[in-house]
Amino acid sequence: RAVTVRIEDFLIMAVFFAWFAKTAVRKELGLLRKTPLNKPIFAYLAISIFSTGLGIMSGDVSAKIGFFYILKYVEFFMIFFVFVNNLDDPKQIKIFIFCFLLVSFIIGVLTYAQIGKIDRPSAPFEGEHPEPNTLGGYLVLTMAAALGLLLYSKDANVKIILTGLVCFNIYPLLMTLSRSSYLAFILIYLVLVFFTRRHRLVMIGLLVFAILFLPFFIPERVKDRILYTFSYGSHYTFGGGKIRLEKSAAARVETWQRAMDFLSKKPFFGFGVTGVPFMDSQYARLLSEIGIVGFLIFLWLIFAIIKSTWYIFNNSIDYFTQGLSLGFLAGFMGMLLMGLAANVFVIVRISEPLWFLCACVMALPDIYPIKAQQEINGDVQTDST
Repeated sequence: RAVTVRIEDFLIMAVFFAWFAKTAVRKELGLLRKTPLNKPIFAYLAISIFSTGLGIMSGDVSAKIGFFYILKYVEFFMIFFVFVNNLDDPKQIKIFIFCFLLVSFIIGVLTYAQIGKIDRPSAPFEGEHPEPNTLGGYLVLTMAAALGLLLYSKDANVKIILTGLVCFNIYPLLMTLSRSSYLAFILIYLVLVFFTRRHRLVMIGLLVFAILFLPFFIPERVKDRILYTFSYGSHYTFGGGKIRLEKSAAARVETWQRAMDFLSKKPFFGFGVTGVPFMDSQYARLLSEIGIVGFLIFLWLIFAIIKSTWYIFNNSIDYFTQGLSLGFLAGFMGMLLMGLAANVFVIVRISEPLWFLCACVMALPDIYPIKAQQEINGDVQTDST
């Protein structure tokens, strides 16, 4: 595996240690704000370090490469803890979300500039090996947040801006030709339709309209990309029948076959982070690298995120809180689906925005009022109405 160090890595660590020093001086701030995610996060880091240590001792993992990859995982969670510990004001969190969506718009502008010049647009600063799937996942995540806020916003101007942002970024998403991103967006939309308490009929109407008329407006390259999936390549047997998959899709199937081979050799703790060849599936990679024990801890973390986000959405009385939590929940579900065909939780361009949004949502109960007092995983949420 290659190790890439970016300027932002140093920036994030500098901010983290500055905040750490601040808590040391002002002890009343506390080291870490209690959230339902603290325990699973530390357990996940612990099992990753433990499995990688075993991999280094057995010769499956390069100590240098393993160290830097673990450091990258730590960095993702640094983003979460820095934001969740410093967000304490409604105006502050709205400014951060505005900047988050503004960056999404800028990325969309840069993507439009690439369309027609290269085969598939990708995120800026990707180097010599661009990843259109990464751009697709990022756009899907930011559009989920925008849609959630759009559904619950009461300000007409905000609704216009959010609608414009979503419409503006749909074409760049299509032109990434990322099929996993397409599926993630479909799931996000369905989650929003199913769980929203506002404008559900409008969402259903747009869905029916898209099913009936969107095929006539989708660019031919997008149609060809979708149809190409099952038109060429190798045959695979599923449920007694045969299906043909082109090279890229077939590689995902072969990834799972390799993952099962690795898992059979070291089922409990895996080969360690970077102890196996690259796998273009988050879950296959996790099973191979940190084994069944690590995978179960990862599921604990996923469950904690979904449970906490659902509680915040279901018990909030503020429209901004409801919109942001529902948007994040839908986006997170989309990323979980996309994880079948991409390493979404270790890709910098997706994982960093994901943990930023997660921190914003987890901080909401301490900033906005909720309906009633309830205990989540030992953390008491108080009624501040």
